Amino acid sequence: MQALVFDPPRVGWPLFKLAGLVRRAAAVGPLSGLRLREVSPPALPGPEWVRLRTLLGGICGTDLALVAGRNHPATFLQRFASFPAVLGHENVCVVAETGSRVTRWRPGQRVCVDPALSCGPRGVVPVCVHCAAGRTSLCENTDRGVLPPGLMIGLNAQTGGSWSAEFVAHERQVFAVPDEIPDEHAVLTDPLACAVHAVLRRPPQTGEQVLLNGGGIMGVGLAAAIRALGCPNRVVGVVRHPFQADLLRRHGADDVRVHPRSMTHEDRYDDVARAVGGRRLAARFGNQAFVGGADLTYDSVGTGRSITDCLKWTAARGTLVLVGTSQISVVDTTPLWFAELNVVGCNGRQIEEVDGRRMHTYEVVFEWMRTGRLRVDGLLTHRFALGDYRAALRALLARSDSHAVKAAFVPA
Repeated sequence: MQALVFDPPRVGWPLFKLAGLVRRAAAVGPLSGLRLREVSPPALPGPEWVRLRTLLGGICGTDLALVAGRNHPATFLQRFASFPAVLGHENVCVVAETGSRVTRWRPGQRVCVDPALSCGPRGVVPVCVHCAAGRTSLCENTDRGVLPPGLMIGLNAQTGGSWSAEFVAHERQVFAVPDEIPDEHAVLTDPLACAVHAVLRRPPQTGEQVLLNGGGIMGVGLAAAIRALGCPNRVVGVVRHPFQADLLRRHGADDVRVHPRSMTHEDRYDDVARAVGGRRLAARFGNQAFVGGADLTYDSVGTGRSITDCLKWTAARGTLVLVGTSQISVVDTTPLWFAELNVVGCNGRQIEEVDGRRMHTYEVVFEWMRTGRLRVDGLLTHRFALGDYRAALRALLARSDSHAVKAAFVPA
């Protein structure tokens, strides 16, 4: 079968990074570690595993950062991945084969797979404290057990990933997609689940003003999740492109500010001050201070600059929720102590407490989609064949031209 296989570039990270700064398309050029290859379908690792036939394989921002060389080579996350690996963890698929001990699933069922390769899939006994509590995205054993190291499907050399015709998963990772939810909505389940988990982890409280930084699928998901919970809070968004502003407004933001790359640092801070209340104070060498701000800020961008901005744009004793997958970066931590801020991290999806029930985040998303509490029409904007992967990545690297929100591969 054909698959998109990633093996970290052997030219060295500095050279690859430099090439990407000079020309963004270098991420999909000869220096990239991503290749379309003919590979054998992965074998079932055990009798409780299932084989999945991919209908749509979503392209996550984490995948894009990996392929584009945006991650620092010293990141400890490399200890929780194994390469070469077939990428892709966002998915909607059909059960194609079941192991001899599988009792929950049968061939032909349409499902989504939680990609976390936690204690259960790895056969680790006893399970860690987080897996026992349903927090599988925080598993302490993702480098142990019967599988190679790898936080999740798509970063594991044995399981494969959704950027291919087939991959494998443990039966505990699989969730049935309701018949009412079409494939183009179901493939959004994982990114929306991550946004829903972030909002459930720190929901807006009465009277809090909310700031959303980032206009991608996660930013839209955050706005939609806040409204799905029935929170009436004022929500202000900061995005890069005008089309993202329209999306964020449609999904619940009250006010959205567009900050293109050409906008100066000073103008961005003044604009946020007008939107959420506060004032900018110029510091030396172009640095900016900020007094006032939002009570609750969600950052779905995950860069050093975005985290620094959001720390400053959050009011004293307010809370910053880190939703984007940040790594090694330069961050101005002064606001942490100066304004006595609270910072909350979010990772993936897990068992949630919602409406008095314990549910997996995927089940929350399915229910909210099915009942209309979570509106997702039009968020899957692009589909590509595996062979067109360079065009897919170019579209996501140049959103101002493509207006891409979420793109997915169609392996068949």
